[in-house]
Amino acid sequence: MKSYFVFDVESVGLHGEAFAVAGGVYLENGAAQWEFKYACPIDECRGTDEDRAWVKANVPALQECYRGPRQLRDAFWAMWMKAKNEGATMAADCLWPVEAGLVEACVRDEPVTRNWDGPYPFMEIASFLAAAGMDPLGKYERTPSELPVHDPLADARQSARMLSIALSKLSTCSL
Repeated sequence: MKSYFVFDVESVGLHGEAFAVAGGVYLENGAAQWEFKYACPIDECRGTDEDRAWVKANVPALQECYRGPRQLRDAFWAMWMKAKNEGATMAADCLWPVEAGLVEACVRDEPVTRNWDGPYPFMEIASFLAAAGMDPLGKYERTPSELPVHDPLADARQSARMLSIALSKLSTCSL
């Protein structure tokens, strides 16, 4: 069964620096194989005061396990390499600009060693939803493990489940 490395990022605005990332490897049926969740202090990350205010009003408090964004990116990259070595394909929902920005920052941190290890392909979950006849920007009910909203692990779990639903719908279509 195909596996996907699905992740979600919280950043200081759409183009600011990531302060939290979570996700894991999920089978195409939605079953989690393993998961992770990392955060660092938002004040250590680049971004605007307006974006920081939005984050503080909308993102739940997260346990900080890294001192800064570089350590967070290194830990994320280690999880990606583990998933890639297990044969998973990277996927994120509405990946531009936040999730793609984190991956790009990771490669920029270590261009010599990470240049060829980035995701290829980098699957866009919203595109799967659209192909399956679902609203790619729709608000879908959440299970208890997918709450609260804007918790990166809860959001990644919902993304993995929605990917599974879309893949199931697509597999029943005849071309």
